[in-house]
Amino acid sequence: MRVCVFCVLVVGLKLGVCRGYTLADNCPIQLSHDSLLVEYGNAVKVNCSLTTTLNEPYMLGWEAVIHPVEPVQETSTVWSVSSLTEWEINTRDIFCYLTVIGGTQCKKPLKLNLYKRADSVVIVRDNGDWSEGEQRKLKCEIKNVGPVSNLTVRWTRLDQNQTRTIRESRNFTISSRMEEKGNVTDTLEVWTSPEEDGVQYQCAALLDLIQFKQQQVDESQPFNITVLYKPIITGPSAATVSKTAGDALTFYCSARGKPKPQFTWTTGNSNITHSPLLNISNVQSEHQGNYTCIASNSKGSASVTVTVNVSDSSWWIIIVCVVVAVVLLLIAGLFVYFKPFQRRGGPV
Repeated sequence: MRVCVFCVLVVGLKLGVCRGYTLADNCPIQLSHDSLLVEYGNAVKVNCSLTTTLNEPYMLGWEAVIHPVEPVQETSTVWSVSSLTEWEINTRDIFCYLTVIGGTQCKKPLKLNLYKRADSVVIVRDNGDWSEGEQRKLKCEIKNVGPVSNLTVRWTRLDQNQTRTIRESRNFTISSRMEEKGNVTDTLEVWTSPEEDGVQYQCAALLDLIQFKQQQVDESQPFNITVLYKPIITGPSAATVSKTAGDALTFYCSARGKPKPQFTWTTGNSNITHSPLLNISNVQSEHQGNYTCIASNSKGSASVTVTVNVSDSSWWIIIVCVVVAVVLLLIAGLFVYFKPFQRRGGPV
């Protein structure tokens, strides 16, 4: 009689007539893992076992579209895959069930997610030199990652002052519904300016699945940005400088730019020197005037002008002589004034 009941149970399960399973807290079965996160191509093994002894005929089995397991009248049963590669597993129910003849039908679900980290994450820029004032593109190319629907692409900008996230992109899709992994490209537009020269950009592929305690991150190497731009003068500031004849006059012109700037100092229509340093050791009145530093490269030029006023040192000599003469006259006057008094006060 027990054999007949067992046969009826098996036939019923095969025909699908015993599919009214209930998700009951008191279902007397347990799983070795309630939730699993499996990396693409890895093995997976989950044991389902009874938590109590049953006197009635029963069947213990796994309901799984991927790698199904035949029901058994044993105290445990194992669902296993040697190399899990079917992305369909992420959207299908997997559960261990218990059917007792004429009694309980219950199940315990297994939450399973298949994922694959990216084979590579690389930043590619568009062709040609990047010059100031252009809208250019960086592409983050992510190879063979999944599930794509759980992917976030994060762009980060790194300079000498700070590191900051500038954008996160989500909601990626691929053409095949049955294949959750694939290649993803995300494009970032960059406005080229002198401030972007020397900056680094980095992109990261982040997989966010509920079983992860933290997001799985695959990052690109930092990508260095080079921007060509015309010179920007950083010194000296435009000013008026007063000098006395005989003094030394020194100006140093500095500028940043790419390519590296070349310098020329001019006054009037004449070039004085093709150097950032202007030095006149002995300034004279003919050196008075405007001096212009021109910094130039293949992208343009910039300039700054300083005005030099020169006062003649002979005026100082005249002033000193006048002061000395006045002092001598005062001394002579005092001598003449006090001389008669000295004579009157002498012996009679």
